[in-house]
Amino acid sequence: MSLFTTKIILRTNCCTNLTVCLNKFHTSFPIYLDQKWRVAKNLAKNPNSTGPLVTLSDYSFKDNKPVAYGSRQLKRIQKHQDYMRKIIQLVEQVDYAVERHAKLTKEKEEQKQKFLDSQLKPKGVLSITSK
Repeated sequence: MSLFTTKIILRTNCCTNLTVCLNKFHTSFPIYLDQKWRVAKNLAKNPNSTGPLVTLSDYSFKDNKPVAYGSRQLKRIQKHQDYMRKIIQLVEQVDYAVERHAKLTKEKEEQKQKFLDSQLKPKGVLSITSK
């Protein structure tokens, strides 16, 4: 089969219609979906990565007992908690750095003012008239 025939079969010239055929199993990549439309609607790039089918449990009990976590749901929750901990840690570090910088700047200004105040005063007529 030539490259031209392969391009016609897979329609690789137009990326929105790209279909992969492996062992008579057809799949389409979510990356080749109409991304401009999805961005305009504020949707995820991959429609299967978020949503109630991914985040919610598969079933519920009538007496509202807690349901066991689904496939890789506990790992996903732990990963998000780790992200939150890291974000909080980094924000605290930034806040500390901003406060420290402001404190050091204030101390430097105070030292400069103290140095200017401690310089020798001029003697003579000016000092007598200034009092």
